Order: sequence, then C-alpha cells, then structure tokens
Amino acid sequence: MNSKELCGHLKIIKQSVDDFDDPEQARSAVEAVTPIAEQGNPRAQYMLGMYCYTFYSEDPSRFLSWMERAATGGNLKAIKFLADYYRFICDDMEPEQRNLLGRKWLCRMIDALKKKADKGMVSAAKSLMNIYVHDRPDDISENEGREAALMWHERLIEILRAKAEQGTAKDKKNLADTLSYDLGVPVEIVSYLPDRTREATRLYEEISKEKGDGASCMDLAQTYRSEGREEKAFECYVKAAEMGYADAYCNVANAYLNGDGVDRNFDKAFEWLQKASDSGDMYAKLKLAECYKRGAGCERDYAAAMALYQQAAAGKRLKKDSFADVAEYEIGNMHLKGLGVEVDLRKAYDYFKRAAAHGNRAAENALNNKKFRDFKR
Repeated sequence: MNSKELCGHLKIIKQSVDDFDDPEQARSAVEAVTPIAEQGNPRAQYMLGMYCYTFYSEDPSRFLSWMERAATGGNLKAIKFLADYYRFICDDMEPEQRNLLGRKWLCRMIDALKKKADKGMVSAAKSLMNIYVHDRPDDISENEGREAALMWHERLIEILRAKAEQGTAKDKKNLADTLSYDLGVPVEIVSYLPDRTREATRLYEEISKEKGDGASCMDLAQTYRSEGREEKAFECYVKAAEMGYADAYCNVANAYLNGDGVDRNFDKAFEWLQKASDSGDMYAKLKLAECYKRGAGCERDYAAAMALYQQAAAGKRLKKDSFADVAEYEIGNMHLKGLGVEVDLRKAYDYFKRAAAHGNRAAENALNNKKFRDFKR
C-alpha cells in the first residue's frame, strides 16, 4: 500500500470516528490499515486506537494496546490520549495505579513536546506553556509551573525570531503578532511578560515597507495606536483606506469623529462612514445612522437613519460582527420617541424585546419603562 492509499484509508477511519460515517466503508478501511499498523506505523496505530475507543470502549484492552504501541513509536496524539485517559476517564483500576500511569504519560508528553520545541516547532512551545499553567504534573507547584511556562514563552520567541530572520513577511508577522497581542499565551502569565512593543512596531514597519498593502498598513496603525502615537496611526489608516482596504474605512471615520490624531471633521467622517457602509460594514451602518439622526456631517434625516438600522437589523447574525441587537434597540427608540415616525409603543416594545432576546442590555432596561406595562400582561 502506498502512502496516498494509506492516507485515504486513515481519512475514512477519522470520518467514521468523528461523524459515525459509513460504518461498512470504515470497517473495510480498518482491515486495510491493520497490517500497516502491525508493521509498526504509529499513525495507523493511533487511528485504529481511536476507532476501537469510539466503537468498542467497553473493552479498554482493544484501544489501549494500539494507543500504547503508537505512543511508544512517538505519536504525540497517542501519548496525549493516554495521559488524559488515565487521569480523567479511566475508572476500572485502583486510583493509585491510575494516577501513576497518568503521571507517567503526562511526563512522556512533556518530554516529547520538549524535543519538538527544541527542534523549532512553534506549536510545541505553545503547548508546553499551556501545560505548565493549566495541566502541570502534580509534583510541580503553581509558581514553578508559571516559571516553566515563562521559560517556554522565551523559547517560543527565540523560535519565531529565528524564523523571522530567515523567512518571509508572514514569519515576521507571526513574531510581531505574538509580541504585540500575546497570541497563544495563557492569560495567567501575560502580566509577567516583558513589554516588547517597540520590537513589534519595528517588525510591522518592515512588513509594511516590504508588502505595501492595506493589511500591513492596518497592523502598523494598530501598533502605533497602542503606543499612543495617534497621528502616525491615522496616517496608516488613511493609507490603507486609500488603497481600498475596506476594514480601514471605519478607523478613518472614527478618527475624524473623535479627533484621534487629526482635527475633528464630521463631514469627512460622514464620507468615510458612507464608504464603509456601502462595503457592507454593519458597524458603519449604525454609525452612519447616528450621523443622520444628529445631523453630523449631513442634513438630519430620520428616514435615512431608519433605513440603515433596518438593514443592520436584518443583517446575518455573525459572531464576529453582528450588531443586529443594537439596530433593533435603536429602531425601538425611534418608535418610542417618534423620531421620523409616529410614536408607536407597540412597535417600540416589540423591537426592544427582540434586542433583549439577543442580549442587548440597554433594551432589557428599556423594557422596564412604565409605558410598556399593558404589553406585559
């Protein structure tokens, strides 16, 4: 069996484990893979272990034998499975023996990760940080775990620096993002880390010069802003926006609205909010609607504000950028106060209720208005 065929069989087994998909096809794949596993392939052994664990969990010997062989062969997933199984799942042996095996495989996992991290594997260094903070061996104190995690954070930075020095703009960005945003770092140790903002800024400046695109300009703007260099941040936002990078439009508009790094200018803020709204930015639609309500940078126009709120309320609810609840609250407010529409307590109540159901606190408070007593009965 060649490697491509093996990968195909392993994929079928994984799909069966994940989704209980096509048991007949999975059994056929298991039969095909078993001789390869018997010959010592750790990846095949691990997948057979997962298959047996999923479908024959009542007989631990079936999956443990495969997992132990895979782990002995260096398969990190199998080592982690055994560490977790004996510590958290196994209930058919004496606690002392179970704890001993759990500690054994956890230490094996740490040793395996150390070897990978020493070879420059980023994910291994991140895993070690998290283990020492959240899942450390029971003979290590919390302070000792934190110190170990901080040590592996330094190793992570060394690995990323080495990649950035020899690699591409993407490698530099990975380092800059880690230095600037503590990506992958347990929150419990963030306050103990040194401030490396200057190094991150230098990297973002290099990336921006090399790539010269809107995304890199935005990254540079954000790091300037974190340093309190608002004027430099504004210059980068404008540069990104003028390149057509839509995510920058709102940043330029907000800078003009708030006077961040530039003189306040409602007319220019309105122009950039209009561009952002036209690009589909739901947050921009809300801000543009507010401008129409107040007459900031434009003539006051309640009908235009209502239309924008309706668009935002009807927009697809995404975890990342859903503002539908805010729009529903604002529509309720307009009906409550009669802004561009007749006062309609029923509609106001209904929109507040919708917004509250979507987690909007202001709408929850608005529902306590005495005017809505009759609608609650």
